[in-house]
Amino acid sequence: MSESSSPTVTTVNGWPSARRVTLVTMLSALASLVVNAALVWLATAFDPPLQHYSHFRLSDYGTLTIVGVAGAGVAWYLAARILTTPRRTFFRVAVVVMVVLWVPDVWLLIKHEPTRAVVFLVIMHAAVALITYNFLVHTAPVGVHDVTSAAVAPHLHRAGALDADEPPTRVSRGVWVFLLVTVVVDFVAGLVGMLYVPFGRPNGLLVHRGEAAYLIHAVLGGALGVAAIAVVLHVSSRRSRHRVDRIAAISGLCGVLVGALGGVLCAVHALRLSGMALMFVGVSVAFFGYLIPMIDDAPPTAPEKSSGH
Repeated sequence: MSESSSPTVTTVNGWPSARRVTLVTMLSALASLVVNAALVWLATAFDPPLQHYSHFRLSDYGTLTIVGVAGAGVAWYLAARILTTPRRTFFRVAVVVMVVLWVPDVWLLIKHEPTRAVVFLVIMHAAVALITYNFLVHTAPVGVHDVTSAAVAPHLHRAGALDADEPPTRVSRGVWVFLLVTVVVDFVAGLVGMLYVPFGRPNGLLVHRGEAAYLIHAVLGGALGVAAIAVVLHVSSRRSRHRVDRIAAISGLCGVLVGALGGVLCAVHALRLSGMALMFVGVSVAFFGYLIPMIDDAPPTAPEKSSGH
């Protein structure tokens, strides 16, 4: 007696188009700029001396807002196509991003900058995160529809999610934890170095103050670079590697390379501020790259086998 196999119905994501995500990202940036400008006006209206506060200049917060919203748009576009649960994962990443954006604000408080101004910066960062998240997930949503397994399989093969003979495999969670912890420790070592290594020191890679923090930061950065390259080579060695792991490995390596470039620029006094900004951007990209596979908790789908009696 035999049982005929019938196509299984699978739920898949219908992702938004690149044009729609681009348009929504532009609208998010515009709305965020308007809200931030209103917050700055409100802050300066209650405290006129804050009109000269450097971070309240449009060129300052405007540039950072546009860069951040553009990055969020790219992240949502990729998440909708790569992740199994894009909206849930994007929400978690948005929360983490908002908390990380408050780190510089805490640093400003430690430097004894005006408390009221820093509080408004915190509100501005939260406003950008809320506006961008809601614009993207509600105006450029991920649609869900059902298709048969026969229709899903060719798409998965073209995307590289499945090999002809084996299901997609995942990199061990411990690897991502190790990389994530290393990025955080390296970032903390860099902050300590900012406290003890004089910003106005002369040109040169070597320093004469805060050597320990500087060396720890440099050694961790080098080790992180080697580990990032090793992970990229590992996920590239097999076609059956999961797409999320590939994206995480490549994103992490890109962030590490950007941070390394910033470290090299810091050796030149005229480029030191730009180098520090690049290091912060690189650490952020690497952190969120290695965070993605840890919060995308849906297990990979194994291919179904037909059985007969």
